[in-house]
Amino acid sequence: MGNREKRPKEVAGVKWGRILNKSVFLTLLDLEVKRARRYQNFLSVLILKLNALSKENSGDLQTCYQMLANLLTEEVRESDVIGHLSKDRVGVLLPYADVSAGREAKSRFEDSLKYCNFKSKGCEVRIDQVSFPTHGTNTESLMKKVMDGDGIRN
Repeated sequence: MGNREKRPKEVAGVKWGRILNKSVFLTLLDLEVKRARRYQNFLSVLILKLNALSKENSGDLQTCYQMLANLLTEEVRESDVIGHLSKDRVGVLLPYADVSAGREAKSRFEDSLKYCNFKSKGCEVRIDQVSFPTHGTNTESLMKKVMDGDGIRN
């Protein structure tokens, strides 16, 4: 126990206690897809991607990422899983959420984003959604859509 390094709860303004790294997030996604298939449940994943509005403002992407991560840690349910996918992309795994419930969560996040002035920091946030089994019936197809951000936008 003495050799275990404690991970700080906040690093550079981001509350890391609830945000998983990419590997752990994708492993949990795999387990949830297998569970959903076995028990005939649903799941949805929201992919939040940050886009710099101009080349000059691309340096503020980290600031926007911190704002987005902090917002998500406050807005998602305790049972939802947040994962860091890349320097400009965060995933939110919504177990037992069908396409409709995923849309509701997406709409709720979009409403919350209106109050965070990302455009003043030179960024915008795009939210995509993929759902099991609608957009993929196995882990590989869903993971590809999650990592490519190739989900539904409406």
